[in-house]
Amino acid sequence: MDDFKKRALFVVSICILSILLLWLAWTARYVLLLLFASCIGALILSTLTNWLRSWVSMRREIAFAVVIIVIVLMLALLIWTRGSLLLQQLGDLQSNIPSAMRQIHSRLQSETWGRWLLAQIEDSEQMARGASFAISGIRGAMYVTGATIAAIMLVTISSLYFGAEPDFYLRGIRRIVPEGNRPTFEACLESVTKTVRAWLVARLLSMTAIGILISSGLFLMGVPLAGTLGIIAALLTFVPNIGPILSVVPAALLAFAISPTKGFLTILLFCLAHFLEGNLISPLADRGIVKLPPALTLSVQLLLGSIAGVLGVALAAPLTAVALSILSNVLPPEGSQPTSINSVHELPKPAQAL
Repeated sequence: MDDFKKRALFVVSICILSILLLWLAWTARYVLLLLFASCIGALILSTLTNWLRSWVSMRREIAFAVVIIVIVLMLALLIWTRGSLLLQQLGDLQSNIPSAMRQIHSRLQSETWGRWLLAQIEDSEQMARGASFAISGIRGAMYVTGATIAAIMLVTISSLYFGAEPDFYLRGIRRIVPEGNRPTFEACLESVTKTVRAWLVARLLSMTAIGILISSGLFLMGVPLAGTLGIIAALLTFVPNIGPILSVVPAALLAFAISPTKGFLTILLFCLAHFLEGNLISPLADRGIVKLPPALTLSVQLLLGSIAGVLGVALAAPLTAVALSILSNVLPPEGSQPTSINSVHELPKPAQAL
């Protein structure tokens, strides 16, 4: 009877502890996602540091400081040379989109098919409310930029701390991992590091290609604010599935305000650019990384979007890559060794993962 009571008490304690952990994870979901983003930032800094050390023999602390100084100088140069112009164009974009929406509405009223389209709306005020909602949504997005900047500052500071002394934090994690599970932990750590690093490189190449293609195409078609729209398209390419769809909206509105032909050509340009990115650039850049099934990535985006909003959607893809990378080591294919990585059957060394 005493043994039964002990087991029952143990089970109840585990259930209570699990509920508390789930409640804590739910309450701190935004903080946890920001910490994950900080780990990605630390991985980028550590990768650049290790790359510099492979070229020049120096202590890690000095190489890390050099990387930080170079990044700060590059950002300062970019802000000094293009910052004011970019801010001006963003302001113009905010004012031009509502004007473009009004022009599109007027153009529809002047065409027979446009009047028929407007006639399909049950209430004429419904479209006005929709336009007002869209405009307020755009302004709301600009308002959210303040919170985004604060989050970026937090992630930047955390990334600097994590990237400066990654071994210190990894030693603390290794101590709480049971002795028998440490080989698997090291395999997962090394696999996750390689996967996220390769995924980031692939995203950077895709973002650069999309930015160049969109900016060049819009400039040749005479669409205003081509450079700013290209930057927006490049940044949104970081978010698979949803980002490319959102990026076409402001460019298409401005192009349709000029003429329907330019509007359709703009949509065609975005489709062509993302087709080339998805079928030519990404396959070349994605070699050796965990393939992300589009349906799975979209499902995770919808799930995290409902839980953590825009932040969850933005980090859904790298989180999916990390989860698949861990599962590939924890649940290896039949006949393979649990601690193998990339079919190399040897125990991984304690990784300097960052």
